[in-house]
Formats: sequence, structure tokens, C-alpha cells
Amino acid sequence: MTPIQTWLKNMRQIWLEKRPNDIADLLADTLEYHESPTEPPLLTKQEIVDAWQEIKGQNIEYVEINILSETTDTGMAQWIFKMKNEPEHIGAYFLKLDNHGKCVHFRQWWNVKESD
Repeated sequence: MTPIQTWLKNMRQIWLEKRPNDIADLLADTLEYHESPTEPPLLTKQEIVDAWQEIKGQNIEYVEINILSETTDTGMAQWIFKMKNEPEHIGAYFLKLDNHGKCVHFRQWWNVKESD
């Protein structure tokens, strides 16, 4: 398994198992993390962990993460998740890892697909 695949697998498990504190383990000490395309980046691990607390209250039906492209240290992935009684969310991650497999740059985008 490549470092990008490992990182994304761990991200998916955090979503599914609702373990927001574990996001800190995936991050380098120095990073640029864009949680939202409309808000400034989160600059500390604690800010990121705090933002991820919302998953504790989500009733998640499924999460899919599919790699679109990858090199040794960068990757782009599509992510899809659905909460019960909510539209499906579709987005993308871009990430760059350091030589220890920790994320040093993370950016995500998303839209919402109306349920059929």
C-alpha cells in the first residue's frame, strides 16, 4: 500500500468510526490545512481536531474515497459521503505528505448532490 493509500484509508476510518481526535495523528507539525473552500486555513492541530468534532453527531450511511491521481508524496482523491436523511456529499481532497507519511498540505472541495 502506498503512503497516499494508507493516509486515505486512515482518513476513511476516522469518518466511519467517528474518531475526530485521531485526525491529529495523520498531520505533520507544520501544515497548511484547508477544511473549507470559503474559510481561512486551519493552522494548528487543535483547530483541526476541533473542526472534526462534528462527525461525532453525524449519522453516516457510507463513506467512499477513491484515488484519482498520486505520486510518491502527493495525491488527489474523490470522496463521497452520505448521512441519513441528507443529500449525498461529493468532493475532492488534495494532499501532500512528508517523508514520514504525515500530511503537510491538505485542501478539500465539495458540492452536494440532491438525492433521487
